Amino acid sequence: MVPLRVLVFLLCLGEISAWAAEGPPNVIVFVADDMGWNDCGAYGNPNIRTPNIDALAKAGMRFDRAYLTCSSCSPSRCSMLTGRYPHATGAGELHLPLPKEQVMVTSLLQESGYWTAAVGKWHLGEDAKSQVDLVSGATAKGMGKAWVKAIADRPKDQPFFLWAAHTDPHRGYAPGAVDPPHRPEDVTVPPFFPDTPEVRADLALYYDEVSRFDEHIGLTLAELDRQEIAGNTVVIVISDNGRPFPYCKTMVHVPGVRTPFIVRWPAKVKAGGVSESVISTLDLAPTILNLAGVSVGASFQGHSLMPILQDSQETIRTYAFAEHNWHDYRAFERGAHSNRFCYVRNWLPNTPGTPPADAVTSATFKLMKRLRAEGKLSEYIETQSFATPRAEEFLYDVVNDPHCVTNLAGDSSHANVLSEMRVALRAWQQETGDAFPGGERLTPDGFDRETGKRMINAAHPSLE
Repeated sequence: MVPLRVLVFLLCLGEISAWAAEGPPNVIVFVADDMGWNDCGAYGNPNIRTPNIDALAKAGMRFDRAYLTCSSCSPSRCSMLTGRYPHATGAGELHLPLPKEQVMVTSLLQESGYWTAAVGKWHLGEDAKSQVDLVSGATAKGMGKAWVKAIADRPKDQPFFLWAAHTDPHRGYAPGAVDPPHRPEDVTVPPFFPDTPEVRADLALYYDEVSRFDEHIGLTLAELDRQEIAGNTVVIVISDNGRPFPYCKTMVHVPGVRTPFIVRWPAKVKAGGVSESVISTLDLAPTILNLAGVSVGASFQGHSLMPILQDSQETIRTYAFAEHNWHDYRAFERGAHSNRFCYVRNWLPNTPGTPPADAVTSATFKLMKRLRAEGKLSEYIETQSFATPRAEEFLYDVVNDPHCVTNLAGDSSHANVLSEMRVALRAWQQETGDAFPGGERLTPDGFDRETGKRMINAAHPSLE
């Protein structure tokens, strides 16, 4: 439920008008492709080079409990731009196009006088392009220049919205993304990976692409300064899902769906703010509409972040919800995130927790398979990525266990919390029309779980 004080705030049109007194702000959303929430300096990584993201956090507000609705790129992006849960968009599985009847935030911004652009990774299908003035791609190396060009060439008599969607740090990796490269000995190895030279080298290449994303953000910010429009331009930094490694991307616990979420707006948002309030990327579209002075339509299922942007101690929701549908492999999991706990319900306990196909072919997963064959893989990693049956329920204390290593679902001292979150998830499913369709009606695996090689699967358009 939305707190009464938030409803009152949103009904106070005078307050919203005051925020827009200097005219509708420009909006840029920088979207990383597969970046983990804590893989930047602003969120505590001491060695990865992200000076521009870090500076944005210091100059604006950093959200420490921001969650994605899905840890899978195209469903996550469709959800952000429509303000609807993946199962409600008609594009809840990887590569499914957004149906033309879905209303994107860009469409309402256009109606209010904004020029809109999406530059970089699209991944929403052809029909959605009609709701954006400019849709163009770019190479990973040339992404920053493409973003700068879009801002330089925009109509100067309109406010603008730019969906700046990078392809970094998506796999595959190769040396040379940044100079100098990150050193394997300097990476932070999460506790659910074996700490070996192979894993460290894999993470170092991933770090390089995160840094390239950051460099291209810096180029774009410099263009805002050159045009003297930075003061009334809202800049947001997010990711579409967790890092492309086992136990991260596609999962609905913290490593899969917690995202960096930074908002800088010099004209209105105080510098140095940090919010511990639970938010969802479902809230992105309503927020953009509110700050632009545009009414939020009935189709949008999220809440505006405007109250929190004014006061970091405000709250707009108790839970953030996430879903795992088909992404290379058959799946149906749902997650509920509170300020303290993460609850995951798994409807397919006899299916292993296989990472996406690009992670299956990674150096990290190959090393994990080798250690498994040698009997040297830890029981925890074995259970999460290979073994069956897996648990039907997971509960994690994300304050003391942010990597979600210790499952508390069977701990009697947490029985009340488990019950509360189980009820919250069921209520959300009922409210939003989400239900397990039955194993036989789920899209089957499209890739081999051991090799990551594509299989014939005519049931899914991405595999035709």
